[in-house]
Amino acid sequence: MSSDNNSVSDSSIPARRSVKFPRSLTQLGFLAALLLLAFNMRASIVVMGPLAEIIGRDLYLSGTELGLLTTIPILCFGLLSMFASRLGHRYGLEACLLLTLLFVAIGQGLRSSGHYGVMLLGTVILGAAIAVMNVLTPSLVRRSFPAHIALVTALYTFVMAGGAAIAAYSAIPLRAVMAGDWRYSFGIWAALAGFGFVCWLPMLRYHHVGSAATAKNISLWRNAEAWWLSLYFGCQSLVFYTSTAWVAKIFLDRGMSESEAGTLLTVFNVCGIPAALLSPLLYSSIANKRLAMLVVHLPLLIGVPGFALATTHFPYFWALSMGVGQGAMISVALTLVGTRGADPQISAKLSGMCQSFGYLLAALGPVLFGALHDLLGTWWVPLIFLMTVLAVQFVAALRAGSNTKIVA
Repeated sequence: MSSDNNSVSDSSIPARRSVKFPRSLTQLGFLAALLLLAFNMRASIVVMGPLAEIIGRDLYLSGTELGLLTTIPILCFGLLSMFASRLGHRYGLEACLLLTLLFVAIGQGLRSSGHYGVMLLGTVILGAAIAVMNVLTPSLVRRSFPAHIALVTALYTFVMAGGAAIAAYSAIPLRAVMAGDWRYSFGIWAALAGFGFVCWLPMLRYHHVGSAATAKNISLWRNAEAWWLSLYFGCQSLVFYTSTAWVAKIFLDRGMSESEAGTLLTVFNVCGIPAALLSPLLYSSIANKRLAMLVVHLPLLIGVPGFALATTHFPYFWALSMGVGQGAMISVALTLVGTRGADPQISAKLSGMCQSFGYLLAALGPVLFGALHDLLGTWWVPLIFLMTVLAVQFVAALRAGSNTKIVA
């Protein structure tokens, strides 16, 4: 379907206050607010990982109870993403994103309580708030920076990944500084989200409300192009969360020491940060989008099979390749969500659809991967499963990376 005939004008969206974004301090203010939001989008979740074993021991939690604290946010992403765009249209992007920062602060504060039931409640609140952030942020980028979507997406993905890395690598040292009390590692991120909430208050001056009725009438569930993009988003999420959960364990089972496996996992995570910044710019600079998709997929297409077939040979190269590939994938996926929507409303709906389907699929990945290993007693079949998902992802990406605008 041609974008020339079916694209929807941004000016058709009702607004409570006319919003203009000149190249001035106003636009720089929006960019600063966006990056502050991005800094809190993953850090509050990632901080749980390094502390999980300590928390489980201190609170006498079973593996299932502990697993809920890490799985609930991903399930919230999948279950709530489809409703988030409607909130944005009804109450305004700025107001909704302001409130999400408040709820992140509340949720993280509850997680720092040290009581399991309260921590579960805080995790649900945190996951729900970040689910709304995930969906509405690409729409804000699409509306506020229409001429620089790839650049701004690269910047906020870079900051998001950087915040996650800081949270992961500061959790244990901060606990040590605070006399072994892990609750401070959660509390500091609650305070940072609260600081973000205060800094976002001036953004209400640009309160923009879309038509809720129009938002309800927008449906992409029968749009083939939206499904290809959703499949790409889901597969890359599954590969990322599965790799994050199991890469270190596979290295350990292949005979590596805990310290070396931890170093390799660090390489995997850190290498994704510069890739998240540069990949949307690289993708946007190549006119042939199928060639562009091949280029950004190359690190994964090399790294995942290499890791599966020769785990202990050149392990740092596999970790680096997979880290660069995964950093590129999420950044390019978010760029496509922002660029392929015909207008900010459709971008928000597309974001909700991609992330709802994607994170539900991603939540299954680590569980299925581990179940295959438990059932068969080998890593070969789970790794073949991972390579199969990567192949499906690449095929879907070739279709998703189109210049044609997606319309309702």
